[in-house]
Amino acid sequence: MVRPQLESMESNLDRLSVMMPELPKHEVLFVRLVLFLAHELDTMLEQVIRPYGLGEGEFRVLTALFSQPQSTAHPGDLCARASQKPANMSRITDSLVKRELITRVPSAEDRRKLVLRITKKGVALVHRVLPAVWAPLRQLCSETSVKEQERMIADLRKLLIRLNGLNESLAAEKDT
Repeated sequence: MVRPQLESMESNLDRLSVMMPELPKHEVLFVRLVLFLAHELDTMLEQVIRPYGLGEGEFRVLTALFSQPQSTAHPGDLCARASQKPANMSRITDSLVKRELITRVPSAEDRRKLVLRITKKGVALVHRVLPAVWAPLRQLCSETSVKEQERMIADLRKLLIRLNGLNESLAAEKDT
């Protein structure tokens, strides 16, 4: 199913580059492939974690909390770690609290802040889910050497940092 989509995407870009020779064809194809890959990875992750009753956001918040020192964090701290907006973080933490996977209590140091803590039930779920996620990841990367993976990781980090800088510049231009 993916091959025809890739061929169609490349054919569309070929036609578009004839109509608009200035088109940065390789850059557009690269970005389209990254977006397509991200979508397919998201689909795979959802298929693996859904039987455990988790959505992707819940999974990321739960594993981010699990990985923190003392398995605790403030919701605002987890937003960046779990790639969530504050409003979505509230919805996710409500769901995880309701299912007794985390607790949410006022901070002893600052009563205005909340402290999230993963429960024993949440830890047990993470221990069941993560190995289920690793299996398809290992299969996906089985034909890519560690050296190749490290190179791709380095390249993606550089692109992400450049993209973040570009987004900040575009936002600054928009504000002026």
